Amino acid sequence: MMLALSRVCAAPAVPAAGGLIRINQLGYEAGRPGRAYVMVRGAEKSALFSIYDQRGKTVYSAPVRTSTGTWGAFSVYALDFTLAKAGQYTISVRGTIPVSSPKFSVDSAGRLYSDALENALFFYQSQRDGRDFIPSELRDVPGHLNDRQAAAYQSPVFDANDGIVGTLVPTGITVDAEGGWWDAGDYLKFVHTHSYTVGMMLTGIRDFPNQMGHGSATSDFTAEAKFGLRWLLKMWDDQSRTLYYQVGIGTGLNDFPFASDHDIWRLPQADDTYQGSDPNFQYIRHRPVFVAGPVGAKISPNLAGR
Repeated sequence: MMLALSRVCAAPAVPAAGGLIRINQLGYEAGRPGRAYVMVRGAEKSALFSIYDQRGKTVYSAPVRTSTGTWGAFSVYALDFTLAKAGQYTISVRGTIPVSSPKFSVDSAGRLYSDALENALFFYQSQRDGRDFIPSELRDVPGHLNDRQAAAYQSPVFDANDGIVGTLVPTGITVDAEGGWWDAGDYLKFVHTHSYTVGMMLTGIRDFPNQMGHGSATSDFTAEAKFGLRWLLKMWDDQSRTLYYQVGIGTGLNDFPFASDHDIWRLPQADDTYQGSDPNFQYIRHRPVFVAGPVGAKISPNLAGR
């Protein structure tokens, strides 16, 4: 699914025999409570964790107390701490299963998160579909211009294996579905994930104008949020009271096999003319747009809540 602005991943140490420590890869704010996790196979009883600075000096030490349950075969324990001084640190757990973490940073919020916000903005700029794309070292031509005159279809029925039962049923309506962002590693576009992302961008612009709005020289999301809103407005036909919730298709039909978005690896600009007139690739060249329901039908809040 599309991510809301940025994903803060938890980095594991190189696992020891049966244990590892996960930390925030972006780092921790100086003077603010932080949390890491130790994950061990079995129980960690009466263990102690210590934090070392880049010189190897112990700057914090405490018992491992808080169990958060299990994750697969691992028992998980929270390691809570507060470090006031900026620098590079590591965590070591001494107990039944000794293990150490990778290095992590402690610094001000501005230093920790500015690069992540800039990278997040570049991600969405790179995910732009249609004519209003942003040229970069990743792309120099637009993709999916055929979406401007896309055929609308009824929402398909899926079986237990995510295959479409029957064939796609056209509504006879043509939709301008050009624009928007691709979802997550493919070229599909979804109203529900897209609207969540726009909502998060607008909240960030409103609440943190110096980090995500006009006050930032490197991560101003204002234009990107407007780009996202323009596509969302296209997905609602106010005259017919119809919501369109998806552009493109990522799974095949059981009764009529054809290539879906997830079946081939290519650049986005290839899709509009992909494999000429070969019918197996018809939904790559001319991507379907799906209707959430008949006119006047109730619609799930997952699709229309925002």
